[in-house]
Amino acid sequence: MSNDNDLKKDASLVSRRNFMGRSGAGFLGLGLLPALALAAGDGDNNEPANFAVNHGPLVQSPGSGEVTVTWHTNKKATAKVLYGEDGKLDRVAVTSINGLIPNDSTCHAVRLTGLTPGKAFQYRLVSREFKGYVTPYRVQHGDTIESDVYSCTPLDPNKERFSFVMWNDIHDDANRLESMFNDVVWDDIDFVVLNGDIVNDFVKDKQFFHAFYDICARKFGASIPTVYVRGNHETRGAWARRFQEYVPGRDGRTYYSFDHGGIHFLALDTGEDKEDNHKEYADLIEFDSFRAEQTAWLKEDLKSEAARNARFTIALTHQPTPYLGDSIFGCREVGRLWQPLINEAGAKLWLSGHMHRYKWCEPGEDGDNVFHAMTNPVDATVRVDVSPDELHVKVIKLGGEILRDERIPR
Repeated sequence: MSNDNDLKKDASLVSRRNFMGRSGAGFLGLGLLPALALAAGDGDNNEPANFAVNHGPLVQSPGSGEVTVTWHTNKKATAKVLYGEDGKLDRVAVTSINGLIPNDSTCHAVRLTGLTPGKAFQYRLVSREFKGYVTPYRVQHGDTIESDVYSCTPLDPNKERFSFVMWNDIHDDANRLESMFNDVVWDDIDFVVLNGDIVNDFVKDKQFFHAFYDICARKFGASIPTVYVRGNHETRGAWARRFQEYVPGRDGRTYYSFDHGGIHFLALDTGEDKEDNHKEYADLIEFDSFRAEQTAWLKEDLKSEAARNARFTIALTHQPTPYLGDSIFGCREVGRLWQPLINEAGAKLWLSGHMHRYKWCEPGEDGDNVFHAMTNPVDATVRVDVSPDELHVKVIKLGGEILRDERIPR
């Protein structure tokens, strides 16, 4: 396994294999850990004195008139969100699972629905410490805390112009991610795509916070929604099966579609990049059937009115199509299962990561592909400006070099 000290400072020169050998230790040397990550309750050995929100909020999984608000407390709690429009917090949202409100977790995710597409709403987090059961009919609560009031805007299928940005393959390098954030003009960004391998194997919860969650929350997360597309490294490690506690997805799934500005987005989960029976996975994965499940879902999704009437269709996957993904098994499966369906839908753009290098594919360059496709390197920002008649794609390397400036007509 490679050592962090041996990694070259220029992220563009770091190979995929270097990243795979880093085992999550890279964040130990970070110089940019946000204050929130060091709040009471992050110590491993000491019981925190005061009940507090120590991470978030981060708005995730946006839809037309709906979002999921996530945050974390330093002690177990129940959670709700007060929200509304025009400055009124006249609605209440809670999460319940089969009728029961969670009370045994420090991770909180509440879905807000019924919002006006494209109109700003306001919200406040309410967290109530849960100390435990005295009897089955008597419980002990601690303090209740309320956050500041935040504002966010849900997606709007009818919006004419908008922009979004994308990053991928951060592999716990919070310094690099924050540097790329600092290069963005945020005023006209409607949402952010994190396209997989943001963490380098999910081995403990603090890794998620230090690698990206706190930086996102501090920079934009309360007001600009995040679309997180799971990569293969998020499926690895002791905490991988708890991924959705931190990234709720939609309807219990890590794959879904959403619509904004006349665009139908497909956020698909490509799973692992090797065969299920590969010794690396210790008989603990079953992605063949998972991809087959997604294929059936994708066929139905592309029949929907939203998909059929979209001005453009854009696919978001961590692993790319075979042309961009060399001989990697996962990429071959993506091409075999999904490329024919996405071709049939007339997609215009397919954005991926995984390869740790930049590569662009024109329509027809991968055999029968009708779409433009690309893999984004580890140290570049993808910015897409959408207008009624075109997609304007820019790939901007950290430091300012333009790797691509492409206009894709309708």
